[in-house]
Amino acid sequence: MALPSCFESSLKYFEESLTFFRKYEHLFNFSNTDILINNNLNEIDIKDLENIDVFDDNFDILSLKSDYLLEFFEMYKRLRPDLQKFERTQMDYLIDAPLSFKKGHEIAYLAQEIDNLCKKTHCDTVVDFGSGLGYLDQHLCETTNYNVLGLECNENNYIAAKKRQRKYYRNSIEQVKYIKHKITEDSYMIIEEFLEDKFTNYTSFCITGLHACADLTIDAINIFLKIEKAKAIIIMPCCYHRLICENDKLKNFPLSKKLGSANEKIGCNLLTVPFLRLASQPPYLTEEKLENSVFNLLARAVIQLYGVKYNCKIKRNKRKAVRLKTMMLNNFEDYIQDAILGFKLINNETDKDSEVDKINFDVEELITIWRQIPQVTFKKAAIFILLQNYLQPVFENVVLYDRVVYLIEKGIDNCRVKKIVNEKISPRCFAILAQK
Repeated sequence: MALPSCFESSLKYFEESLTFFRKYEHLFNFSNTDILINNNLNEIDIKDLENIDVFDDNFDILSLKSDYLLEFFEMYKRLRPDLQKFERTQMDYLIDAPLSFKKGHEIAYLAQEIDNLCKKTHCDTVVDFGSGLGYLDQHLCETTNYNVLGLECNENNYIAAKKRQRKYYRNSIEQVKYIKHKITEDSYMIIEEFLEDKFTNYTSFCITGLHACADLTIDAINIFLKIEKAKAIIIMPCCYHRLICENDKLKNFPLSKKLGSANEKIGCNLLTVPFLRLASQPPYLTEEKLENSVFNLLARAVIQLYGVKYNCKIKRNKRKAVRLKTMMLNNFEDYIQDAILGFKLINNETDKDSEVDKINFDVEELITIWRQIPQVTFKKAAIFILLQNYLQPVFENVVLYDRVVYLIEKGIDNCRVKKIVNEKISPRCFAILAQK
């Protein structure tokens, strides 16, 4: 993922991307739960859609003769990134730890890339941002000779990593060190002190992080830029939609001057949380049937529509408000019986969450709203989901390439984005690599 081959400059790429996003913001620039409230599906204009079976297993959206789709794909083809292939080896089977296959896969391949980068840059130490329970650090210890410093802000994870080390990896105590520390953009001032204290003979280090959430990736990049002995960085970003907002603006997006300039020139407000949320979605169609995805989208949207009608916001009672088993049935009556237990209505005027102010769902009215949805709306929702799936890699590329351009603007020419794990195993499959 980087600059598509048809572009000669990053500025031109960003400008054309933003122009495309502005034209099709009805496909993403809102919360998906508001899709019926905003009537976004009305913007999808496909002639004779009523007579097309979009839920057929052999349906191909590219085969539809529609001006709306032809124009979309004409612009999309210029902007889609050159998709990299994952280079598979037998690394998956080298992790001797009680991990899921996904986690073991990520650790094995990231460790391999860390080793390659450290050899190129002559780093003798690795600093792991967000080290968790220390699985990556112990694997590096077992497979390489690098010193490893794990930085973790969570007290429980930090304690557990130390206990695991004493119980299972006593031989690593001199080579792998853990420190409880919350990384911020100012951590560069203390990281060198940590290293000098723990590894007196270290000469240079590589920064890494497995799924560095939200702004942690940006903090890691800036720390890499500020510390002279930080010779390399390989970081796997995730959770773009959790980037910090300050005064209703994202603090670290756009990051580069080029994307910021393009954003000002095009004059749009598109680089927002909904944009980043779509960029964070899995970069391929899952095994879930399209019909199931449409049902889940519209069923949840009906609840949102009901809340707006009665001037209420919808709040979850639990993390998974509706059971997966219920969602897979595609029966709205069953879905809503589960949903009224998983969600609650909070009056916007009182904004109170108490039994006294409790507002109940009217199941019959919800079922009536569902039954009034035209069949063509279900088909437009299917097109909406398919087009979002095409947009996802374009969005993610803009996010990642913005960070690469930022590094280049700061004088780091040797930087790139590389797919280092299998996206079907781990959707956040890319790493940013840079070296001084």
